[in-house]
Amino acid sequence: MVSIDRENTFQLREYLHRKVLDNASGDAFKSCFLSFLGLAQVQPASFDFATLSLYQKCAIAGLHVLDEHVSAHDLSRLLGQAATIDSTPRPWVSDIFGVMAVKWLIEKWDDENLRSQYKMWSGGFLPLQANSDRFNCYEKDIAAYITDSEEAVFLSAGLPLFLHYRDIQRIVDHQKRQFLISKFMGEFKGLALVDYSTALLSLMIYVFDRVNNDIALVPPNGWTFDDLVGFLEHIPVGLKRWTWEESGRTKNATPIKWLIENEYHVQNLLYMLLAPIFEDIADEIYLQPVGQKTPRVDIYIPPIHTIIEVKYRKDTKKSFPVLIGEVAEDIPLYRSDPTYRDARIVSFLWDHTCSTQEHTKFKEGVLKLQGMNGCVVVNSPSMMNRKP
Repeated sequence: MVSIDRENTFQLREYLHRKVLDNASGDAFKSCFLSFLGLAQVQPASFDFATLSLYQKCAIAGLHVLDEHVSAHDLSRLLGQAATIDSTPRPWVSDIFGVMAVKWLIEKWDDENLRSQYKMWSGGFLPLQANSDRFNCYEKDIAAYITDSEEAVFLSAGLPLFLHYRDIQRIVDHQKRQFLISKFMGEFKGLALVDYSTALLSLMIYVFDRVNNDIALVPPNGWTFDDLVGFLEHIPVGLKRWTWEESGRTKNATPIKWLIENEYHVQNLLYMLLAPIFEDIADEIYLQPVGQKTPRVDIYIPPIHTIIEVKYRKDTKKSFPVLIGEVAEDIPLYRSDPTYRDARIVSFLWDHTCSTQEHTKFKEGVLKLQGMNGCVVVNSPSMMNRKP
């Protein structure tokens, strides 16, 4: 066991990774779980799937890392087995990670009968285990997720973050996620003190890697609405390097011009710039119908509950007053959907006419609209507007 005074968490991570790789060697489920988490390459030749027990086959199939499958009949057969034989517990009674993998397999089948069987099967042993001293806090959290995944209250930060990063239960509240990340780092250091199972250590290493990726992309206190607006306003700095070639840069090369000709091009550009920062970003979200009209959100950023409405001024035929009118019409439509009623809204205009002298007045007009929180106007790179 690593010494408690080993403060460097990255060294701890490497120590634990080597440990789980050693411990997983020769164990079919542990090896597949590591592969499922992207921490190792599973070696199918290291075990014979056909020789595994029915339970092991179902658990491994739930990880979806091998081509081998089990049928619905096999799954139903497992779920019909009792938790004990002559008072001796079956292997799955204390194997919370395998039971969770079986749950994922059930969800893949999307069969209500199998779900009902699974609930009865797991209910025959999970509550007793969870209420005893046999499970640690992480295993109790997994039991809570298995038993009632929507209403579960977790004791640890590791499990909810794991579910978040696996896209099983997303944590859309950025502040809550930051709190859990802070709590998790303390939990991770605590792994040096207890001899946890290989599967749990693997899960925690996976979360540690994703947390550090999160921290690298997002400031410690998270992005605020003002940070987002400031970022959008500074996009012109990068546009100075926009590719617009009059002649090829290399011999016989075709000149390249990156065209922005439509509103959806601007939307794609913003998505590309923001997606590495906000992994929850979504675009083209259709809202609840308002009469015969179905509103659509261009870009939505869940962590700061913000809508970006994209506009494109192609030429002078579309006046700024008309654009303000379009924005004014869209705001009530967004607010009509309960999910976005209190979302902040930023209007982002890409002005291909480069009418800079009109921008201040346009922004003042948009910001006077009730329910509008921000307005950014960006000119096309000047080289785009050169006459041929």
